[in-house]
Amino acid sequence: MKTISLIFISIFMSVPVIAAEKITVKTARISEVAIYPERSAPATVVSLNESVISARIAARVDVLSVRVGDIVEKGGDLATLDCADYELAYRESVARREALQTRRDFAQRRVERTRQLIAKQSIAEEILDERESDYAVLGSELKGIQAEIKMKNLDQSRCTVTSPFRALVIERASAVGEFVSVGTALVKIMDIDNTEISAQVLSRDATQLNQASKLYFEHNGVRYPVELRSILGAIDAETRNRESRLIFTDTHALPGATGKLVWRDKRAHIPGDLLVRRHGELGVFTVEKNIARFNSIPGAQAGRANATALADDVRVVTEGHYSLTESAPVDIVN
Repeated sequence: MKTISLIFISIFMSVPVIAAEKITVKTARISEVAIYPERSAPATVVSLNESVISARIAARVDVLSVRVGDIVEKGGDLATLDCADYELAYRESVARREALQTRRDFAQRRVERTRQLIAKQSIAEEILDERESDYAVLGSELKGIQAEIKMKNLDQSRCTVTSPFRALVIERASAVGEFVSVGTALVKIMDIDNTEISAQVLSRDATQLNQASKLYFEHNGVRYPVELRSILGAIDAETRNRESRLIFTDTHALPGATGKLVWRDKRAHIPGDLLVRRHGELGVFTVEKNIARFNSIPGAQAGRANATALADDVRVVTEGHYSLTESAPVDIVN
């Protein structure tokens, strides 16, 4: 038995040691395989001015110049109010001003004559004081009536209600023949030139959105270039999103249009089919002096492209990676 054991030991020691077999792989630079995925977030075009245009005088509505859906230019007529009472009041004030002006001119001449008589010592100085006082009072009354005329002229201008901006008419809040008071709504309009996009972005995507170089608002298959104006510095308590505001840089969609904000992540992402799991972690294999090195990607998700911190010129294994282990010798056959 001892002789047989010695024979087996002799045979085992005579067999040459076989080196670890190299695994054939293919590699490519990160820059050659990386993808830069698109991100998106729900978005809506909102008007910065959605205004209820109200009457600024009490009067009857004579004309409503617009209908729902009409586009009105800035300064265009929205409504016309009955102005007869205000025109009469204006004319009355003008007539009172003319009468006061005549009385003031007469008072001025009396003051001048009185001064001449005092110089000749033909009249008491108390009379001059009285006439100068009358002249001053009439001057004050004239200033008051001039202010009144300006106000009544302003009231007349308010008989025609105009649009403060280029707008879309979205509601007629009054009707022809209706008597309206100050503050009564006449027309509701929406600014169609001053618009923004409101997007609800996941809080984790806010940094990438802020770094993105090209942004688009997509609506009905059409993409409109936009640029970021602001990301609100607060997280919505219910949705955990952060609202972002963007502005159109060229043509723009209509207010109320819904769609999505689209941007491209600037970070290089490793395609999901290049990821392997080793020791419970997902990552990729790189090659260093024909030796495989496993590089884990923290937080990586299987089957999805994942961001990597590896440099663009690092070569990753694209074929044969499923058979690799850490420090395995490889033979590159690109």
